Amino acid sequence: MSTQLRRARQRQMVIFLLVCVGLIVLSCRLYYWQVIDGPPLARAANAEHTEVQTVNAPRGLIYDSHGMLLATNIIRDDVYVEPAQIVTDYPDTYQEQRNKLALQLHQVLSTLPVATLLQELASNLPTQRIAIKITENQSQQLQALHLPYTFLEPRTWRDYPNSDLASQVLGYVEANQENESPQGVYGIEEKYNAVLAGKAGSLTAETDLNGNPLTVGASSAQPAVPGSDLTLTLDSTIQYTVQTALEQRVKEMQAESGTAVVLNARTGAVVAMAGYPSFDPNNYSQYADQRGCRGALSVYFNPAMYCAYEPGSTMKAVTMAAALDQKVITPNTSFDDNGQLTFTDGTPAVHNWANLAYGTETMTQVLQHSANVGAAWVATRKLGSSRFYPYLQRFDFGQPTGIFGPEASGIYNTPSNPNWSPSDLARESFGQGISVTPLQMARVYQAIADDGTLMKPYIVSSITGNGHTTITQPQVERQVVSANAAHQLTGMLVQTAAYEHIAVPGYSIAIKTGTATNQSLADTNTDASMAGFIPASNPQYVILVKLDHPQTSIYGGTAAGPLWEKIAQQLMWRYGVPPDAA
Repeated sequence: MSTQLRRARQRQMVIFLLVCVGLIVLSCRLYYWQVIDGPPLARAANAEHTEVQTVNAPRGLIYDSHGMLLATNIIRDDVYVEPAQIVTDYPDTYQEQRNKLALQLHQVLSTLPVATLLQELASNLPTQRIAIKITENQSQQLQALHLPYTFLEPRTWRDYPNSDLASQVLGYVEANQENESPQGVYGIEEKYNAVLAGKAGSLTAETDLNGNPLTVGASSAQPAVPGSDLTLTLDSTIQYTVQTALEQRVKEMQAESGTAVVLNARTGAVVAMAGYPSFDPNNYSQYADQRGCRGALSVYFNPAMYCAYEPGSTMKAVTMAAALDQKVITPNTSFDDNGQLTFTDGTPAVHNWANLAYGTETMTQVLQHSANVGAAWVATRKLGSSRFYPYLQRFDFGQPTGIFGPEASGIYNTPSNPNWSPSDLARESFGQGISVTPLQMARVYQAIADDGTLMKPYIVSSITGNGHTTITQPQVERQVVSANAAHQLTGMLVQTAAYEHIAVPGYSIAIKTGTATNQSLADTNTDASMAGFIPASNPQYVILVKLDHPQTSIYGGTAAGPLWEKIAQQLMWRYGVPPDAA
C-alpha cells in the first residue's frame, strides 16, 4: 500500500471521527434542548403567545329593607389618546394637529382646559389617559366625532344612587385600578368586602405577534363568581328623614356635629343610623380633610359607633335599672337632696347642675330633676361598687358591639384600678368619667324597652349569593334586668317625659335627657342628648339623638328633644303604629 493511500485513509478516519464527535455533541445538545430544557422552553414559548386576563367579579349590590338600591355598579368610559402616533403621522404639522385635537376634546370634556389637553398631547408616551369615568352623554359625543388618536376604555365603578344617604354606614369602594379588584373601605363595604367582592375569574387565549387573540387558537376560561348581595335593616325613608332633620338641627343649634340612632326595640335591628357632617361616597376623595364628631375624627368614621362621649344624665337609667333589679329602691323611695354628696376620703363632692338642692324627692323625681346627687346616692349608698359595676358589664359597656367596624369600645374606671375612688362610682352613676358610644347607649334603652332583654344589634338582614339566601335571626345577648324592673323604670321614664314636656301626640313615650359636660371644658360645651322609646306601653322603636357642643341651647331637652320628637312621629306614621294615649 502506497504512502499516499495510507495518508488518504488516515485523513478519512480523522474526518470520520470528527463527524462522529460532531454528531455526538449535536445529539447531546438536542437531548438537552428537547428532554432536559424542553418543557421550560416550551412553556416560555407558549407564554409569548398566550395572554391571561383577569376577569373581575361583579361586586354584590346593597339594598335597604324595602329593596331600594343603596350601592350598585356602573360602567363608565376612560378617555385615552396616542400622543406619539401624532408625531409619527404628522412630523411637519404636529403642532397644528395637536391643537385641533385638543379643541375637539375640550368641546366634549369641558372641565379639562385646552392647556391641560395640549400638555397631555405633548407626552412621548404611546398612550395617555386624559379623563376617567366620563358621563354616558360624553361617551356618545366622542364616539360620534370619531376623533383620531382617541379611544375609550370601559371600566366598572361603584355607584351610590342616593348620594350621601347612609354613607357612614355603607363606607365606600376605592376607585378600581386596571386589573385590580376594588376594595371596600369603612362601613359595610369594608366589613363585608370578601362577601361583596366575589371571586375573580380568568381568560387564557393564544395570541398573534401583536397580542391579538387567535380565533382558531386554544383558549380556556375560569368564570368569575359574582359577589353576594346584601340587604340591610335600614329603612331608606326613615334614614333620609333622620339625616336631613339631624343636619337641620345641628345647624339650628350651631353644634359642631351630631348623631342619631334608631333601633327596633324587639330585635335590635338598626332602622336608621346617621351622623353629621357626612360625605358623598361617589366623590369620597373630596372629603379627605373634613372632620366629624366634634372635629376629632375623619368624616368617614360612623359616629354612632366610633364617637365615644360622656353620656351625662341618660346614664341615670342604668343606675336606676341596677337598683330596681336588686330591689334596693322602688320608684317611690325618697331621700333628702341637699345639693351635694360628700365623701370621707376627701375626694371631690358631687353637686347637682347649677348647685340646685331639691330637698326630699323620690327616685322618679331624681330622673325628672336629672339630679346628679340622687343618682350618686343610689350608686354609693344603696348599691356600692360590688353591685353597680356588674351591671355596666351586663349592658356591654366597654365592649364593641361587633355590628361592623371600625368601632370604639368606650371606657370606665373600676375598683380594680389603683386610682379608683368612691367619687368615680358616684360620677359614673350620672354619666361622667365614663365614655360610651351612641349605639351602646341606645342599647341600654332597647333592653329596658324589651322587658330587660338586651338584643345583639345587627344591620345586615340577609346575604344572597350562589342561589342561596342567609337570613339573620335576632339574637338575645342576655337578660340584663328583670321584666319587673324594666317595667318600673319605664313608668319612671314616662313621667320624666311628661315633666320635661317632651311629647308625641297620641303616643306615650319613655325618655331621659342628657346634658353632659366635659370636665376639661367650660360648662357651656355640652353634649346634649336624649334617649328613649315609643310607644311606652308597647315599645317598637328606640331613638337616641346627640348634638355635640350646641350653642343656641346647651340642654338635652331643648337641643335634642325636638329632633327626637320629629323622628318618633315619622316612625309612627311610617309604620302605622296605633296610638296608645289620648
